[in-house]
Amino acid sequence: MRKVLLIGKLNEIVRSVYECLVDDFQVQICTEEVETIKGMIKITMPELVIVNQIGIVEVDREILVWLEKYHPDIPVVIISTKEDWNKYESYCESEQFDKLIRPVGKEELIKKCYAMLDMGFETWEKEKVREQKKILVVDDSPLLLRNMKAILEERYKVIIATSGEQALKFVPAKKPDLILLDYEMPEVDGKQVYEELKKDEITKDIPVIFLTAMADKEHIYAALETRPAGYILKPPNKERLFQSIEEVLSVNDI
Repeated sequence: MRKVLLIGKLNEIVRSVYECLVDDFQVQICTEEVETIKGMIKITMPELVIVNQIGIVEVDREILVWLEKYHPDIPVVIISTKEDWNKYESYCESEQFDKLIRPVGKEELIKKCYAMLDMGFETWEKEKVREQKKILVVDDSPLLLRNMKAILEERYKVIIATSGEQALKFVPAKKPDLILLDYEMPEVDGKQVYEELKKDEITKDIPVIFLTAMADKEHIYAALETRPAGYILKPPNKERLFQSIEEVLSVNDI
């Protein structure tokens, strides 16, 4: 893992930044005192420095000058606000420095870190499997399952089930974050699966989006009566599919 030194007052923002980065980087938190920072850089030899200006009356300019003079090879990201950034802008004219203006989403933060480290965001997309949400796709059509799996694996971990009975076995064991469930299936259909999941304390809070090939109002109203997280018409449009999923699997900002 690449080493990151996170500088700032220990507040909620620093904690949030740490939580966002800790799975992808080796993160060390350091207070804003100049001599402490100098010592930590010598000890930890970070590959990236992040300075959280928020919560500090003013970042000591000495540390920015010192970093530029003695460690020009270490990229520095300053997290600030629109109002306060002008205080540091003149110090950050070199390519060594860059900024993030709050509010900052997790993806934006990690993307910036990877860019500063010249690693490319695609690297993170491929390596963050452990962080990916898990989606169970349930349908009796092998063709649809193959297509859905190919599309969704760009962003998520994907599990497939070919029947309602199989889905009911998989859900407690696999613990998916979201279920895409075919509403029209033989024997145990989507509605029955949904109702069984809602009866179980372990599975009742897992969101379900129905997949249906029936576009008429009667079938749509019948599906929506059970109050799922949403519904998608088959075959799904890729953009619409991702949009619906992201609406359910919301991402917290820092």
